[in-house]
Formats: sequence, structure tokens, C-alpha cells
Amino acid sequence: MSDSLRLTDADVVQYLQDNPDFFIAKDELLAGLRIPHDSGQATSLIERQLAVYRERNVELRQRLTDLLENARRNDKLFGKTKRLVLALIDAKNWIDVEAALDDSLRQDFNVDHWSLLYFTEFQLEHPLRSISDKDKQREIHRLFKGHRAFCGQLTDETMDLLLDEQHSSAESIAAAQIRNGQQTGVVCVASDDPKFYRSSMDTLFLDYIADVLGLILPNLPQN
Repeated sequence: MSDSLRLTDADVVQYLQDNPDFFIAKDELLAGLRIPHDSGQATSLIERQLAVYRERNVELRQRLTDLLENARRNDKLFGKTKRLVLALIDAKNWIDVEAALDDSLRQDFNVDHWSLLYFTEFQLEHPLRSISDKDKQREIHRLFKGHRAFCGQLTDETMDLLLDEQHSSAESIAAAQIRNGQQTGVVCVASDDPKFYRSSMDTLFLDYIADVLGLILPNLPQN
């Protein structure tokens, strides 16, 4: 652009003088302007107020962005959970339950390991496992220490017990009790990352799936 077409400060001043209503309905533009107020050595109260308003505006925008991102994540989680629940409701036998869980947990949720331990005499196959021994049932129940679910790291022996594996590569686990009046089993998901499932994590999703299983599993044929 040639110097003859370049705007000068005088041109801007003249334009604003000719258009005194220019800033009307241009709040976004005003919010970004820096207009010092001459108050000598002291900080102008007006300048301080404007700075505070700008900081709050940035903070509110970040909060809104976080809320929208959480909403998008929750929407995706709801969609995946809905597909799993519908598949479980449609299950006619234990093979259908295993297929629904395996497809959803491994494909939709990228789970490294999962298992379902059910307190029954009926024989199940890995990753479904029947626990008929009452002492073993009580041992599993004690792991929850009165809680509905837990997340974190366990000993290798306990991890192998819950995942029905020997020398499992899992390093962290989340487990929820399956209930139908009382504890009837446990559903577990685990990761090879020791920090993936932490004690501070929310187990709402796993609790929900355990509730659905608690309603469905007692109605499946035991043969």
C-alpha cells in the first residue's frame, strides 16, 4: 500500500469527529480498547474498573468454553451409554451380554481389560466369571469397604482376582457392585496405565451400568 493511501492518526481523529456515533453497538470493540485516564501518579479508578471488567470477561468466556466442552463430552458419553444399555436390554442370554459389554467397553470406551464377576452356581466363561464360593464372595465384597464402587491401584493378586486373569498387565482399575437387593456381582474395567483410574475419579457411568446389569442378569436363563 502506498503512503498516499495509508491512514494517519489525523485521518482516524477526523473520521471519529465526523461520526460521533461510531462506537454505538460496538461493545466488543470498546472492551478491547485501552483508554488511559490522566490522574497523575495515581491509578485511575476508571482504568482499574475497566481492567477488572476485562479480566472478568476473559474468565467468563473461559468458563463458557469449559461448559460447552463438558456438554459435548457428556453428549458423546450419553450416546455411547445409550447404545450399551439398549444392547443389554435386548440380550437374550449370557453370550449376548458378553458381546454387548465387550463391543462397547473395548470399542466405544477403549478399555484395556474388563470383567464381570457374578455370584452364582452357573458356570460362566472369561471375561464373565461365576463366583459360587461364599468366602470368595465375602472377600470381594470387603474390597469395597462399604462403598458402591472404587477406583485406583490394587495388589497384583487382587487385580488378577477381579479381572479373572493371571499376571494381568493392568495397573489401575475401577469396579462397581452389581446389586439386586444385595450384592450379586461386580463389573470391572482396567487400564495398563497406572494413573488412568484414580481414587478421585467419578464412577457414575460404571454405577449406572452396574444398575442395569443388576436388573437384567437375574432374568437370564441359567443354562
